[in-house]
Amino acid sequence: MRRNFIIITMTTACILAMATGIGDLLGRSDIICSTSACVKIHSSSFGAIFSIPVGFYASAFLFLCLGLYLKGRETLSGTILCGILGIEAYFTFLEIFFMGSLCTICLIFFGLLIMCAILARVKKNKNAMLTGFTLFFVAHFIFFYPSVTLKPTLTTEVMGNRSVEIFASPSCSHCEQAIEDLRKVCLATGTSLIIRPVSISRKDRDKSVRWISGKLFQCGSSISYRLAEKIVWENEDEAKKLNNGKLAVPLILVRVDGSREIFRGWTGQVFTSV
Repeated sequence: MRRNFIIITMTTACILAMATGIGDLLGRSDIICSTSACVKIHSSSFGAIFSIPVGFYASAFLFLCLGLYLKGRETLSGTILCGILGIEAYFTFLEIFFMGSLCTICLIFFGLLIMCAILARVKKNKNAMLTGFTLFFVAHFIFFYPSVTLKPTLTTEVMGNRSVEIFASPSCSHCEQAIEDLRKVCLATGTSLIIRPVSISRKDRDKSVRWISGKLFQCGSSISYRLAEKIVWENEDEAKKLNNGKLAVPLILVRVDGSREIFRGWTGQVFTSV
């Protein structure tokens, strides 16, 4: 009975990983799960390694793990299973502490792996447990190898107690006009203009992230891309808070001597008010 449960659980996890990989490859991660957290995570740079969705890697190793288990090589199968579990534990760690979102599909997959490990009694295999812990830390160096160099200059110089922040998207023509007009006004009045890129589409996200990465880092590495990606997420969260939970651009935040005022859209009336 225990063996049948292990096979069923492992097969289910393999199918789920494959389906997630296919959804990510087609750019339709919302087919599997349409929650904003799932879409955010699977459309990010963490959803693929070497341009291949992580779901395909997981399903391939789970298929190998299942094949070894069926052939009676339970020790080796348990070692591979713990390795996958360690990497998925790191992904869950990233979602909680770095991305600030939890993907439902990832949590279900993580739960299936834990169930497999418990049923397979891998805790009796010290090598398997060690493999899981080791790959947890190896995964960190795959995604965040320390190779980032910050630029020695600040991107924005805050002048006085006045500033104008604009949340803008690369594909928004109104945003471009707003930035151009605000730049002239801020230059004439000695006010700081802070551009906070957000994204309203997957193509936008790449442009926004690369813009921030180019402003902050000297190198264009995958690590600087991921760090810049977090800034875009934070900008989007802030824009939603300022706009009753909705992401709409351009959104302009004017700060003067501790007070603030919010403007939405870009029209002649908004320009005059700002």
